[in-house]
Amino acid sequence: MEASDNRKVFIYSGQDRSGKQVNGQITAENKLLAEEMVRKLGVAADKIAPKPKITLASLNQRIINSDEIVSFTRQLATMLKAGLPLIQSLDVAAESSDKAHIKAFIMSLRNEVAAGHTFSDSLRNYPNIFDNLYCNLVSAGEISGTLDIMLDRVATFREKDQRLKANIKKALTYPIAVLVIAGVVTAILLINVVPAFEQTFASFGSELPAFTRLVVSLSETMQEYWGWTLGFLVLAIGLFKIALNKSKRFSYAIDKYLLKAPVLGKIMLLSSIARFSRTLATTFSAGIPMLDALDSSAGAAGNQHIANAAIEVRDTVSQGSLLNVAMRSNSVFPPLLQQLTKVGEEAGALETMLNKAADSYEDSVNDAVDTMTALLEPAIMSFLAVVIGGLAAFPSSSPSVELQYHPLILAC
Repeated sequence: MEASDNRKVFIYSGQDRSGKQVNGQITAENKLLAEEMVRKLGVAADKIAPKPKITLASLNQRIINSDEIVSFTRQLATMLKAGLPLIQSLDVAAESSDKAHIKAFIMSLRNEVAAGHTFSDSLRNYPNIFDNLYCNLVSAGEISGTLDIMLDRVATFREKDQRLKANIKKALTYPIAVLVIAGVVTAILLINVVPAFEQTFASFGSELPAFTRLVVSLSETMQEYWGWTLGFLVLAIGLFKIALNKSKRFSYAIDKYLLKAPVLGKIMLLSSIARFSRTLATTFSAGIPMLDALDSSAGAAGNQHIANAAIEVRDTVSQGSLLNVAMRSNSVFPPLLQQLTKVGEEAGALETMLNKAADSYEDSVNDAVDTMTALLEPAIMSFLAVVIGGLAAFPSSSPSVELQYHPLILAC
């Protein structure tokens, strides 16, 4: 894993001053500097080498997921609260894991801490697992001597964030899954079922009803161009993803549009405001300066439009304005958040008020998801009845003739 600059990661093994065998990794521009840094750590190294790059075997290893990180964080916080030193806590966490990839990962962290690195610096070597917010909160806990409390807060924060993401996923998965299935079934009917009736229709010698002509025309188009249609859909999805990742203007436009979308827009707005409020409360309570806390909260909002609004609030606060006044100058932030922020600032309980705001918006997201699901079910059933039911019944709309229904039509 390469660092964010030109430096490289080197792994080493050797004996510390007490003669104990140690392993770890260190970041340096070259091997000579790495050897010097290891010596300064008091380690007589018998091996220093660049960390191997990703191989096919490493790609097959399991990735540590969010649930496993939350469990690790909570377990570590519990042991630290019980009075165990950090290195011993990491030893216990590794031994208690029954998954080899997690055990190896924790031992890697343990070796780096044992080699003299801070815990937060060790975490920063794994940017794909620990984001900047996680590392900054851990760093704040180390500096203030409240690492156990901070890890507990981080675990709680991640748990609530995961529940919120799960609700958003629930809101999106159901309608998308149904529409995809409806599209697949419709394509199969047009490509494989409708052609079975075309020769019969051609022998009628009279003009077919408009609906029958439409279905036959669609069937002929799908039979001839289904490959092109499928290729176009795959290409369109691929280009959309590339544009979303590469173009800031495009991704910003999509994020802004999503907030205005019917029903779904309200859910996206509430979830982004909830994440912003929760992150701001957590970072502020950790002793992180307000401007830095607003930076972290903007990045955690999950929506570029909300993030830009948070940056504007930060700029206003940097000029000496109160947080609630800065929020009132931007229409993105709801009145409830503005009011609770004002109360929190006046009472000296900003963290408490922001957490209450986050709780309120998370509850609103849950209610909105349940309401949307309840409304979507009859709408989707009606859609399926019109599209697939209409195709299944289309032979009966043709001139009166005795036809054998295709098994797939009967199944529909």
